[in-house]
Amino acid sequence: MPSITIDYVTGSLSKSQKNDLAEKLTHVLLQIEGGVDNPAARSIAWVRFREMESDDWFIGGRSDATYEAAAGKFLVELNVPEGSMDMDRKSQAHRSITYAIIETVGEDKSEKGIARSIWVQIFEWPEGQLATSGNTASMLGIAAIAGIPLNDPVLDFSKAYFEAKDRLYDSAEFPAKTAGRATIRY
Repeated sequence: MPSITIDYVTGSLSKSQKNDLAEKLTHVLLQIEGGVDNPAARSIAWVRFREMESDDWFIGGRSDATYEAAAGKFLVELNVPEGSMDMDRKSQAHRSITYAIIETVGEDKSEKGIARSIWVQIFEWPEGQLATSGNTASMLGIAAIAGIPLNDPVLDFSKAYFEAKDRLYDSAEFPAKTAGRATIRY
């Protein structure tokens, strides 16, 4: 269940802009999940907005717009399953999220420094650390919900990642049921 949480200054996004941005970011999440756009994949693609008062958000020791770029202040947290994205996919997610915000607020993405106060952080939760319906969720379980077949090339990196991690854990003699190992085997 990849999710995006956006911290932004109260009043900097209208309801219409939030709806537009939520759809753009849902598309980013669907791409992260493997490009499947169906009701099941959408049901696990979450976007949350968190407003903050401008006097509660400081950049460079100031809560005014002194160090704020033209596109505004946004802190975006992208949460994904561990091993789901290689560096190229992470970089693409950074760009796509940033560009979605810039387009939504109506700024020109080619303007130098436009997005300097838009930060995107990617957090990977370790395998075995997320649950739904009272059951531990896994990278492959999430892919199955989204309708991605096990032989889909989008899962090649994840497969290689968890195979390497298993070899590392085995060489260090970690117990078989240690969190972080693939919950469902490829």
